[in-house]
Order: sequence, then structure tokens, then C-alpha cells
Amino acid sequence: MAIEGSYERHPDLGCEALVFIDPESGACFQIQRDLPGGPHDDEHCVTTGMSAPVYGGVVQWRRVPPTGSEGERFEFALNRRATALFADDVISFEVVPRDGQTVDELAAHVERLLS
Repeated sequence: MAIEGSYERHPDLGCEALVFIDPESGACFQIQRDLPGGPHDDEHCVTTGMSAPVYGGVVQWRRVPPTGSEGERFEFALNRRATALFADDVISFEVVPRDGQTVDELAAHVERLLS
């Protein structure tokens, strides 16, 4: 199943986010970070988009190259609190960029937001 991914910047909310949405179920996985000068600009958080943020929620991530009929995948290993939120310690999905963005651009944003 392919998950739609996009990068969003919200100066009015003081944050930027990578938003991954399952178009079939509406389930959401977000990686967010405050913009420079915000109270948490030195750490990322993960959320469902409706849940409270879990700071430091991603402990590791990787890109999995395309195989056969599947496109490129993103895999995120989660800390204990994020595991409780998402009911699994690893989230893995085929990513399809939205809004004219590319997988490489999304991956670069992941690296930056998690660093």
C-alpha cells in the first residue's frame, strides 16, 4: 500500500512537518519540528496529526530501494512512547510524493528534521 507524503511549512503555527497519509484509511504519521526560535526547535516529534506530540519518537530511519512492483519505502524505528501511539515499533511504507515533490526531497527533509 502506498502512502502519500508531503513536506509542509507552517509559519503561522511555528512548525514544519513531513506528513504521510494513507489515502484509503486517512491514517496519518507526521514528523514535526518547530521553526528556528521555537521552544522545541532542537528536537523532532511524531504525531498522528490528532495526538499529542512524542518528542524524539524516531530513533532510526532508512530508505528501502524499490523492488519488483513496489516503489521506494521509508522505514522508521520508533521509541517506546511512539510505539504505544502507533501500535508498532517500526512503521514501513511505500512512499508516493504529493504536490510535485520527489522522494529524494522528502528523504532530505526527513534527514534534516531528525538531525
